[in-house]
Amino acid sequence: MSDWQLGAGDASLPSFDAAVACVPFLRALPSKERERLRAYALVRRIPQGQPIWSLDETAHEFIFAISGHVKLMRPCENGREVIIDVGKPGELLCASAACAFAPYCCTCTALDRDVAVLVLPRRDVLHLLEQNPVAASAFVREATGRDIRLGQRIVELASGHVQQRVCALLLRLVEQAGTPLPEGQTRIALKLSRQDLADLCGTTLESAIRIMTRLSREGTVRTTASGFVVRDRLKLEALARGRTDR
Repeated sequence: MSDWQLGAGDASLPSFDAAVACVPFLRALPSKERERLRAYALVRRIPQGQPIWSLDETAHEFIFAISGHVKLMRPCENGREVIIDVGKPGELLCASAACAFAPYCCTCTALDRDVAVLVLPRRDVLHLLEQNPVAASAFVREATGRDIRLGQRIVELASGHVQQRVCALLLRLVEQAGTPLPEGQTRIALKLSRQDLADLCGTTLESAIRIMTRLSREGTVRTTASGFVVRDRLKLEALARGRTDR
């Protein structure tokens, strides 16, 4: 496992209470059960571009993103890496590997500059779930939510032309990381390279560049230093459905 900077003594890292405010699973727990986990919790900072875990590494812990975004990647036979998904603050990351004490099926890397994760030991979380039905129910909701989204990603990648996939991805990022702006625009504060966009959409770098240039020229999406601004969401939705008549 890569080196981590532990939260002890670092006032700049989020506290356990800040993690509780961010993570739905922790908020759903009775206060007594949350306090039991506090004693085992670690907050760790991951430098941008560094792995949180690596492919085939055995999962010993449950990991929640609490600040910044992460990307989950898997290599292909041709040597390229495909981005399976982007994780946002509050999400439980790859719970199935930790539940089964199995190797990770992907690599998870810090996408933003300021990424912090909450780490809870596998043994202590599973013991809590065995003892407390409320905790178990909250955990199942959290874990299945990501599985449902990954299923939607499969449909997203398998259907439509490349432009539809790019537009569908941008709409999903609006839901995950969007901030409303005046005049109906939305900021996506997620800095993705054109290669990241290509990997997320299962296309080539050249195609991603061409489509983003077209969306910018038509006034639909603008690229900024910190991410993207969706200027015309209705048009983006129409393009994601394969319509070009709006």
